[in-house]
Amino acid sequence: MATKVFTGKNAFALVVGDIKKCQKVAAVNAVNRVAYTARKNAITNVEKNFTLRNNFTTRNIFTTPAKKSASLNDIAAYTGALEQIGYMERQETGGTKRSPSGSNLIIPNTRARGGSNSKKVQSRFRYSNVALNTVRWSSKSGSRKARLVATAFVAAKNKKFIRLNNSFFQVTNFRKGKKAVSFKTKQILNLKHKTTYTPANPWLEPASEYAANLMQDFYNQEMDKL
Repeated sequence: MATKVFTGKNAFALVVGDIKKCQKVAAVNAVNRVAYTARKNAITNVEKNFTLRNNFTTRNIFTTPAKKSASLNDIAAYTGALEQIGYMERQETGGTKRSPSGSNLIIPNTRARGGSNSKKVQSRFRYSNVALNTVRWSSKSGSRKARLVATAFVAAKNKKFIRLNNSFFQVTNFRKGKKAVSFKTKQILNLKHKTTYTPANPWLEPASEYAANLMQDFYNQEMDKL
């Protein structure tokens, strides 16, 4: 069987075309490796430097791979955070947190999380449940202290809450003696602040920079495979 041989201009065109095809395949694969490496390192940074109560945050760190159909100049892949974890942008760059409604922020304390900030807020201590089970201040006449005692008594008896200024409290150890009444209040929710400031703690940029420095190595490796 005779072998078809390409010569001259046709042979050169085929060689150039084959090189460009290989370059494009290698570029797409290398760019995608960079993007996935950035995602992997970003997740590692988040897990190492932030308090996570579940995998919601890391599940929403995404990579959009480069399209194989893109031209050589348009090859691009992206790694970042989905809208569901928009709060991670504030962690990356630093910034002020505000309530969307403009009201004071609801800040659960450690007790509301079962004694550890690594835990989620317990359902009975969520704002909706606390607000629903907050005892209204006694309407009886008398001093503020007397009305507080009356309100605290009802809260302790029914395992409910009282509100003092801009905080919600749990009432415990209510004791009524012959001459005095005593009880303890333990803060559950803090509503004192309209804003809080988050200092920058970059997690995506260092992961991306590390991955970007591997681009040439990845490209060379991908070319060697072709």
